Amino acid sequence: MALLTLLTVGSALLVFAVWKWISISRHNRIPAGLKKLPGPKGYPIIGSIPDVPVKNGFIKFAEWGKEYGDVYQVNLAGHNHVWIMTDELARNMMAKKGLIYAARPCVPALIEDNRTGQRKFANVVMRESEKVMFHRYPEIEAKRMLVELLEEPDRYNHAMESFVARITCRLAWGHSEGSDELKQRARELLIVVSPTGSVLNRLTFLMNLPDWLVPAKAWERRRLHTEEMFFQIMQAEVEADMREKRAPTSWMRTFLENKSKFGFTYDMEGAFAVGMHGIAGALTIAAPIQTFCLAMCFYPQYLKMLQEELDRVCGDRLPRAEDRPNLPFLRAVIRECLRWRPPVPTGIPHALAEDDEFNGYFIPKGSIIHPLEWSIARDPELFPDPEAFNPCRWVEPSYPTYKEPLTEYPTIINSTQFGYGRRLCQGQTVADEDLLIGIGSIAWLFNLQRNPDEITNSDATTPQVVSDPEKIEADTLGMNKKASISTEELSAGIESKKPTMEDEILSKYSYPGSDPTKPQSNQHLADATLDFTTLLIAKPLPFKFQLKPRDEERVKKVKAWFEEGSQRGDYRQTREYWGTNHGEGKPLGWGKV
Repeated sequence: MALLTLLTVGSALLVFAVWKWISISRHNRIPAGLKKLPGPKGYPIIGSIPDVPVKNGFIKFAEWGKEYGDVYQVNLAGHNHVWIMTDELARNMMAKKGLIYAARPCVPALIEDNRTGQRKFANVVMRESEKVMFHRYPEIEAKRMLVELLEEPDRYNHAMESFVARITCRLAWGHSEGSDELKQRARELLIVVSPTGSVLNRLTFLMNLPDWLVPAKAWERRRLHTEEMFFQIMQAEVEADMREKRAPTSWMRTFLENKSKFGFTYDMEGAFAVGMHGIAGALTIAAPIQTFCLAMCFYPQYLKMLQEELDRVCGDRLPRAEDRPNLPFLRAVIRECLRWRPPVPTGIPHALAEDDEFNGYFIPKGSIIHPLEWSIARDPELFPDPEAFNPCRWVEPSYPTYKEPLTEYPTIINSTQFGYGRRLCQGQTVADEDLLIGIGSIAWLFNLQRNPDEITNSDATTPQVVSDPEKIEADTLGMNKKASISTEELSAGIESKKPTMEDEILSKYSYPGSDPTKPQSNQHLADATLDFTTLLIAKPLPFKFQLKPRDEERVKKVKAWFEEGSQRGDYRQTREYWGTNHGEGKPLGWGKV
């Protein structure tokens, strides 16, 4: 039996190698008058995979960009990946030529690709949700998140991810009970779609072998069937609620009430449209909240600035949607979190539908196109001192990123992290609302500080706090005192005098990127703020830090608000769908992640 298995795998590998060689040779045929895009040479069959580190591979792609140019290509296991290093080039190629750059890349590890592309439906439900301020779900769930952080601060990742998943569940199906299951569906799908996740994405020939021979393929089939059943269960529950006239407004209810309007051909198409948009939100929105914690621990000077603004605008309550125009620094912190540590650092990938030409270079059909967000967000002309976390770059007129009016800007809407052209993320407004309320609520209640016992890296690239941020007076922060602001008022305290407020505060700190004597390309090797997950969605790995309430009065208020919501029935317990241990050993249930 073992010999038969070995022969089967060997034969499959040989066929795969021959097929890849023929395929690569065909793609290497350059039309007359055009040149091949530059890029690393790589190795036969596997291409440059051995040269890309599993950890923070996006930094390697950025370094190759400095060597090979603003548009270059890399062969990864026979797949041609094209990397775009600047925002201008990404817009020129992917937006202006949207017809041929809008295809969705194939993911080899997916047995069935149920990632729906029903954009008309998504546009409608997102727009309707925004009109009603997302039913106040972020504000409702922020109170539960804060209580969980008070009770178990070490489980901050769980609380923040649950905050996002509960909001998304409410929007998708009207209730929050499926939040843990939605998080698990998101985790498992993330493994499948990540190049560094499933082995099937690197050794694609394994997909042609039977499940019993390839555990990863059997795992994916179970994941797929569990996902399908979960979406069916959630749709059936909304249908039952509608029959009994007690269904809250939700994306699923909108679908069920308007099936013919959106052009769905069968019921499960709508179920997948709702479910996959829910999964997409659960995958990404929590990452910037976790990045916020990381940033405040290493750049504590900005937490005082943020708290000053929140106290002035919100007073003795949590932030609300209506506060958005009066919270420019909160919006700047959020925008900087996405720039400094983008949740999708390799960019949202597209597939090229037909051959194209760029500045005399040939780009073959089927290439996977990446606007490399890590590089785009580090353009030194647009983002001076790009390695530093600096939200002031969004609210101080001397920076190239400054934009008026400050009642509207800065904003994450239509930022490069959400993609280009016809593949622009449609959940931007949901992310914007979740981050404003989530991050604002955490800063309103808590002080965040690094745990000195956990810092073992003495390298100079690890930021060292050399003064007590608590001693920075609110008056020196340069923020205006009024809740209703204008551009002139905010700028007055920040801009005019030399040295600026920013200079005075930042002179008391050192931070990643602040030392010009250290080569930028090597800083990530010892940078404690770059300990990120290895999957497509990059988020900080859990680290220990101090999360302490600012004062006892705020704690009492939060607990009272949560108790009032509990009495109204706002906070239901999560539900298990597959039995004991989430279906361990059964046909449906949670897979190992």
